[in-house]
Amino acid sequence: MPSAETPQLAKSWSALLLVGIAAVYFVAGKVGLDFFGLLNPSASAVWPPTGVAIASLLLFGYRAAGAVFVGAFLVNYTTAGGMLASLGIAAGNTLEGVVAAYLVTRFAHGSAVFERARDLAKYAALAAVFSTALSATIGVSILVAAGLAAPGSFVGVWLTWWLGDAGGAILVAPLILLWFRDRRFVFSAARGAELVLLFVTVMGVTALLFFQAQLERYPLAFLCMPLLVWAAFRFRSRDVVTAAACMSTIATWATVTHHGSFVMSNPNESLIVLQAFTALFTLTALMMSTLVQERLALLERERAALAEAEAALRSSDTFLAMLSHELRNPLSAIAAAGSALEQQGMAPNWNVRAGQIIRRQTAVLKRLIDDLLDVAKITGGKLTLERRPLELANLVSTTVHSLVDFDRRKHPAIELQLDNVWVDGDAERLQQVVNNLISNAIKFTPSSGHVRVRTFAEGREAVLVVEDSGMGIAPDVLPRVFDLFQQGVQGRDRARGGLGVGLTIVRRIVEMHGGSIEARSEGEGRGSVLTARLPSAPAPGAAAMPRASERAAAAQRILLIEDNADARESLRMVLENAGHDLLEAVDGETGVERAISQRPRLALVDIGLPGIDGCEVAKRIRSVDPSIRLVALTGYGRDEDLAASRAAGFDAHLVKPVSVEQLGSLIKELLG
Repeated sequence: MPSAETPQLAKSWSALLLVGIAAVYFVAGKVGLDFFGLLNPSASAVWPPTGVAIASLLLFGYRAAGAVFVGAFLVNYTTAGGMLASLGIAAGNTLEGVVAAYLVTRFAHGSAVFERARDLAKYAALAAVFSTALSATIGVSILVAAGLAAPGSFVGVWLTWWLGDAGGAILVAPLILLWFRDRRFVFSAARGAELVLLFVTVMGVTALLFFQAQLERYPLAFLCMPLLVWAAFRFRSRDVVTAAACMSTIATWATVTHHGSFVMSNPNESLIVLQAFTALFTLTALMMSTLVQERLALLERERAALAEAEAALRSSDTFLAMLSHELRNPLSAIAAAGSALEQQGMAPNWNVRAGQIIRRQTAVLKRLIDDLLDVAKITGGKLTLERRPLELANLVSTTVHSLVDFDRRKHPAIELQLDNVWVDGDAERLQQVVNNLISNAIKFTPSSGHVRVRTFAEGREAVLVVEDSGMGIAPDVLPRVFDLFQQGVQGRDRARGGLGVGLTIVRRIVEMHGGSIEARSEGEGRGSVLTARLPSAPAPGAAAMPRASERAAAAQRILLIEDNADARESLRMVLENAGHDLLEAVDGETGVERAISQRPRLALVDIGLPGIDGCEVAKRIRSVDPSIRLVALTGYGRDEDLAASRAAGFDAHLVKPVSVEQLGSLIKELLG
């Protein structure tokens, strides 16, 4: 039932609105013609309906045109009579509002026209001058044609009509629009008192200048302008136009009762001069107020930008301090382990442990560098995905086991509750998400606690939940937990490490997959729950999976082109220990020569070589012997670097540092 009543209620409100517009237009028009139609019963130097029409059309759209037409017709029909003449004049009045609304919407931001000085100037030209001239021309022509005005009075009636309409466009339309768009009453006590003082002063000074017998014979009306300047500099445009409206009302009342400096021999001429004065003063004050508001907004943006820059500078300093700490720790461990390996008489088990330390800390360094590169890709909009069907539970299981196998230190119990659910995603990036979430849970949970990882389907979503009983997330940190460089409180030892970029990367990867992620925690010491939701995908059709060979790859002849002596020596030890026949070259030219003369099955090529670079090496080798498999082995890992290596003819691209397992797996994959 409510759903059926809502459209009917909306229609009722719309009809009531249109009736209200027509009624307001009619009342304002009758006041204008009955009290100020001095030269001709159908032309008034004070014509608020123009402002009503323009404001209504800008606020409520062209549906208000019908209400304007009805109101205009009733005003003219009850004033001068004549069905056809009233219909024609009403059409002209309506066209005036429609043209003004169209032009202002097209060229001056519609109902927001009074928020910019440039738009206000356009409004004055398009609405207050052009469209009102259109209405005056149509209306006076109909009056003359219908015999309701003498042909000789055309210019005087036209000027009266046009100035009355222009005054309504400049004073009444802004009054309605600004109050409709800005209905706030947020003032401090001091500002509220100042506002009251402003309006009391405006009305008092205007009444004094226009009604005081000793002053009305002097041209002192310009003394009203400082009051509008006060309003423009201290208050909003809404208050400025309200002050101008109060001033205009008092001045008009005084002028029609033969008081003030604008009184002339002809009452209509008095009103024409007054309207010109009021319109110019109001337009000037509004322009001044708009410029002040623009300046204040600019200053506010500058202050916000300055505060943001200062915060970024502080964040940069903090980040550099964190980065220095996080890099020094693994480098210190690697240096100490390397020194231990150089000592004579070291027990064999100590050599193994030193090697494990170097391996672990190298992985830590690689993860830090990869995270920084990913952040750069995210901020530059260069992070890309290579999608394929993935079984999320299998991805989670593999990641958890690799984490446990890699880090043998004592960690909390990990419970897996994995339902099979498929997603269409980038395996490497989603593994990065899983690794980051689970690593964080392990890092912030004591060994006596527990971590639970779940995957399941919920509607059309694949859900990954990582829940821990660890230190939790403080309420003030929780809303910002996915922000860049955001971390909880750590001591000077920074025992938990990290740069505060992991969860930012996680959120971006999940969002790029069309998913979402949220964090929940009941507070510090009460654990946390991170839930990632990804669009689920149908399971692919069953396909015959190749069986992995259980024997190691057969010994192969491999060419290593690397200019760094330590990197070359360490890779030689690894490859020769795996049984491969290794050839070496220290620059690109030598590498090409050895590839052509020795014909290895595979070449590992550094990109940044002296002489010719690795890409040129690949092109030359490929032109001579396309059967040689080429692997780029480099520190360059951007998307454009991968594209360049593929274009040069490389079969694979490995970013340093490369693990023994990764290198062995690739050799096996390429050579079989």
